[in-house]
Amino acid sequence: MSDSMGRRRSVDVGGLALALADQGCGHGWGGWEETDCGETRYAEVLIDVRHHTEIIVSQEGDHVPSWVDMDPETRARLIHSLSSWHFEPHKLPEEEVIACSYILFEALYRIENMAHKVPVSLSSLATFLQHLRQLYRQGNSYHNFQHALDVFQAVYIFLFYSGLVPPVTILLEDGRTWERDKDSCDPLVSCLIHEDLFALYIAAVGHDVGHPGLTNAFMRNAKTPLSVVYDDKSVLEQMHYSLIMQIMRHNDLGFMLDRPRTGSSFRKLLLGAVLATDMGVHFDFMAEFKKLVDGADFPELKRRILVCQALIKCADISNPSRPYRVSQHWAAALESEWSSQLLLEKHLHLPPSVKPSDSRVGEARGQIWFNSTFARPLFELVAQGVPSMERFAQQTRENFALWQARVAELEAEPVEDTEQVAGTPLAWPSQAPNDFLTAFPPALPPSFRLPEDPLFPPFYHPHHRFPSVAPSSSSGSTSQYESCESSLPSPTFSPALEPLPAPASPTSAGFLPRLELQTSSSESGPHSRAPSVASTVPSTAASMSSVFSLTNEATAAIRAAYKASVRKKKSFHRASWNPPPASFAPVPSPLALDHYHHLPHTSMVNGGGGGADSPVSLSAGSPSTGSLTPSPLTPDGDPGTARPVNVLLKTALVSMAS
Repeated sequence: MSDSMGRRRSVDVGGLALALADQGCGHGWGGWEETDCGETRYAEVLIDVRHHTEIIVSQEGDHVPSWVDMDPETRARLIHSLSSWHFEPHKLPEEEVIACSYILFEALYRIENMAHKVPVSLSSLATFLQHLRQLYRQGNSYHNFQHALDVFQAVYIFLFYSGLVPPVTILLEDGRTWERDKDSCDPLVSCLIHEDLFALYIAAVGHDVGHPGLTNAFMRNAKTPLSVVYDDKSVLEQMHYSLIMQIMRHNDLGFMLDRPRTGSSFRKLLLGAVLATDMGVHFDFMAEFKKLVDGADFPELKRRILVCQALIKCADISNPSRPYRVSQHWAAALESEWSSQLLLEKHLHLPPSVKPSDSRVGEARGQIWFNSTFARPLFELVAQGVPSMERFAQQTRENFALWQARVAELEAEPVEDTEQVAGTPLAWPSQAPNDFLTAFPPALPPSFRLPEDPLFPPFYHPHHRFPSVAPSSSSGSTSQYESCESSLPSPTFSPALEPLPAPASPTSAGFLPRLELQTSSSESGPHSRAPSVASTVPSTAASMSSVFSLTNEATAAIRAAYKASVRKKKSFHRASWNPPPASFAPVPSPLALDHYHHLPHTSMVNGGGGGADSPVSLSAGSPSTGSLTPSPLTPDGDPGTARPVNVLLKTALVSMAS
């Protein structure tokens, strides 16, 4: 065809072909499908994740935490402890653990001009840390706030020996400040600026926030809402990054993410550091960092991100570089957490995605494998670019030899006649299946998240243990995973690992009601905070029904919007569900790291991208840095024909949030 001026009118032949695909039924790119096929599922899952995220992030804490003003003697003791590579946070009381994280930030602010470059008050940092700690699950034997402090202190030690931060003992000298000596800094890390150091500290202490004690592989196999939202790409890491940003905004640190000149680079570095803790991208990172060490020319921001990724990765798997006895504790703690996940996987009839050691020699061999495959090569590579890291690489080599000697010793011992069942984990589970009901609900499979029933009383307790798997002991031991010398499980433990029969009804044995994360009640005061990620369950039928009425209204609105709009195929980009950026505030992303113990199949180490509030996921493109694509939570440009969906979705979300 042509217009009056003789110019040919363009025809979208490709679009017509797509629309007429599937035997002319219109099931092309813009085609139609029935609502029964699940096209509204993603929007419903997104609302569910948003709902629970808003609840836990909106909980208020004390404005002046009690641990800020501690007695001088305790403060001095903690400062000296933080100066040692033999640091053992798992032996500290809870208040001292969070006080240590505060002390590390205090020492950072002794750097000249740090308060000017990063104008965040220490009081805001105190409430931020208190809020952050609240969202770490203490029921996890490994991924808890003690581990967060362990990683944080390791980052501090690496930076201190590199000449980038002052010794924490500077706090024992009133008013003294510190300035970097550029001549004594390791050249590769000297590119880091004040804002980078602050972002790295935030990433270190928050990199596992909200961790459910389950792996990315579990998320994928169980088809949890988080895995749907993040398309099985570094699910937990994206959750941690999203939560860090939400907690920062909630505690007056959000301006660091939005500053006109530095906000974008701050977000990219924070994102890159957190995503680098996904061991599924370990080898991609190794290849990229090797290029940096060999002198490849990278843009300045990319160099800074790679350096921060190297430091946080070393800190995250620093256990093999710690003194041998400290390393033993973390190895046993991780085995205990794996045992808990295996128990839950059998309960839910899911394929096992972790394999806890079933003997002491197997445990030692596992440490040798991890040390030689991941820890030692990483530390040795980083030490090539940052010479001050060589002392830690040497410790990994010494620990490797000690674990080898341990294997030889165990193999030489006569085989004892025990009742240990082959395949039964050596370490006791730190959690039983019903304990996971206190985790962030979107991190659990839908079949395990049963609707609340007013007839069921709340059972949550932050230190709850399942009686059937708790070992009986008359000793005064406070931990079943103090070292790798844990005793073998008793014969009564084995049946607990067997899968439970599928329940015939929601109230059948083996399944307990899901815990709804609720905001504080009027009796708890305006600034109370729940004792864990899972707060409290509604105490009355009325409060529970009100929560579900909001969620049900939102779900109904989503389905109505779908019916009233162009129904896209499942392959249509999910961001089309989201309203344009101006329509409403960015969707808060959910809670959702895997550590060295699991290797999800992803290809994501980051080099940039992402908006102020929106996490990004890497496509399966280039290794290590990859190509960044918006996550499903990122609003797409022009809503186009999806405008009716956006309007109704906005209404549903705003209604639910209010």
